[in-house]
Amino acid sequence: LFRVFRTAKPLKDPGTGQVLGYEAVYAGKAKLKSSETTSQEFDKDGNETTAIVPARIDIISAKEEIRVGDRLLPEPPREIRTFTPHAPQGPMTGRIVSVYGSTSIVNASQNQVVAISLGKRDGIESGHVLAIQKDGARVVDRSDPSRPLMKLPDERNGILMVFSSYERVSYALILELSDTVRVGDRLINPR
Repeated sequence: LFRVFRTAKPLKDPGTGQVLGYEAVYAGKAKLKSSETTSQEFDKDGNETTAIVPARIDIISAKEEIRVGDRLLPEPPREIRTFTPHAPQGPMTGRIVSVYGSTSIVNASQNQVVAISLGKRDGIESGHVLAIQKDGARVVDRSDPSRPLMKLPDERNGILMVFSSYERVSYALILELSDTVRVGDRLINPR
């Protein structure tokens, strides 16, 4: 069995622009029907040539359209992981890097998966719960004749839980929200 993935896109830290990793979108599952082989043939002059006969696969399931150029990776063994939701031991600050599944989506809602800018190198592990901090809006003070720009306080917007962590990036499930989450929103320890 193989998993089919769309070409990987870079995951960049919204604050620094540094590439944290690459994300390939899952497109479906395939089963190998016949392996690649070679065939001995003769051309019009009677010379023997070798032709490659490509492997054949059957698409078992498709989440998205499977296209030319998509990549196949062997199906990993089924892994059952258990963990208990808990707050990180030390202080954590990070950002939401992307909403899983699309390069064009910048807003996420409850029960969606997001990539975050914290990984194993930062001490993140499966089960860690983090608070989502929405940046306070910048507004003009209309009561003051000089019209100064004010930044409203940051607000806690919800919580998420990490379920898969890698060296420099992790994936988390948004558990609770009071408003939409945007790529670039900050993550802090829950209180």
